Amino acid sequence: MYRRMFKAQGDMIAVNLDDTLRALVKKVTEELRELLLLDEVDEVRRLYPTAYPDDEKLEAGYREMVHDQLLMQRLDGIDKVQATIDEKSVTIETADHWMSTINQCRLVLGTRLDVGEQEEYEIDQDDPDAQAKIIYQVLSHMLEELTRARIRSL
Repeated sequence: MYRRMFKAQGDMIAVNLDDTLRALVKKVTEELRELLLLDEVDEVRRLYPTAYPDDEKLEAGYREMVHDQLLMQRLDGIDKVQATIDEKSVTIETADHWMSTINQCRLVLGTRLDVGEQEEYEIDQDDPDAQAKIIYQVLSHMLEELTRARIRSL
């Protein structure tokens, strides 16, 4: 029988992750934190979209204005996910942090793998990126289930 990873329960979201998935979330969120703190790493470029692609001066001003705030929000989200990773249920607000943080992990991994948003692919076990591609698919599935649970909570 299939057990959902996340389920809406009134004003809470039940978290039904086994130990392996909880360990995976811990690992990828910590890796995300490290990349964010390195700053200017190509893998996080999708987390900081360009606002003014045709004007370097405006773009530099925009980045100066929002970069630190976005970074702090992302680090706060990671902290909230890691603080609640072993919980059986989380608040709606915390579930929103989970959604955002899992999606950021997915985007960074997808950038590293050069995976498109709608791209579906078979994973060749001989591919050196096979494990990373499996993790990407697991995170995508996790995000989809969490999003559905969040929608049901409305």
